[in-house]
Amino acid sequence: MSLVELHQPSRRSRACDVIMARDPDILDDIHLPSVAASIWMRSPDTAFQSWIDALPMDQLPELNAVVPVHLAESAVIAACETSKTPDGREQDMLAGDVGALALMMAKILKAEHVKIRLDVSDEVMCPKFHVDNVKARLLCSYRGPGTEYVPEGAETDPGRVRQVPTGSVGLFRGRQWPDREHTGLLHRSPSVPAETGARLLLVIDPVE
Repeated sequence: MSLVELHQPSRRSRACDVIMARDPDILDDIHLPSVAASIWMRSPDTAFQSWIDALPMDQLPELNAVVPVHLAESAVIAACETSKTPDGREQDMLAGDVGALALMMAKILKAEHVKIRLDVSDEVMCPKFHVDNVKARLLCSYRGPGTEYVPEGAETDPGRVRQVPTGSVGLFRGRQWPDREHTGLLHRSPSVPAETGARLLLVIDPVE
């Protein structure tokens, strides 16, 4: 081997693995080598799912705000008030769940502030497979189909495409992930079947 070859920078490895479990601690494994996404598999509460699926589109809460992590739940409550989302146990469950996920995200990525979005749409929001230009992004579809993902280079092979189940939580590395591994996993918004109505997607990003 020549001296030139010895001093060439090593090529970045690719992180393509997707790991999943029914234990929320799986999200913290996003730090493991080669892991591009960790998915907390969970089944939605039946009453909550029936409630949120039945809401008119204009009563689904929309939110786009940067907040201290301890105020995430309050931000969702305010969004529900603005959208006239019906009060009750199910609204409390939604706000509490977003607050808990924000705290988990902040702890895993050592952030004091988070950007929270609740996106409501009956159209495909991000139809192309991509990697987000963030450190990492947490995604949870409360209503409608979950996020689709595929290894980079396999975008044209429908048999390689997988999907985060509704109600489950996916934590995906982004382009700004702070190590030498290239994120080789792409994701996109799924098509929204007419019979499901508008999709409600939670997006949480850490804010440095």
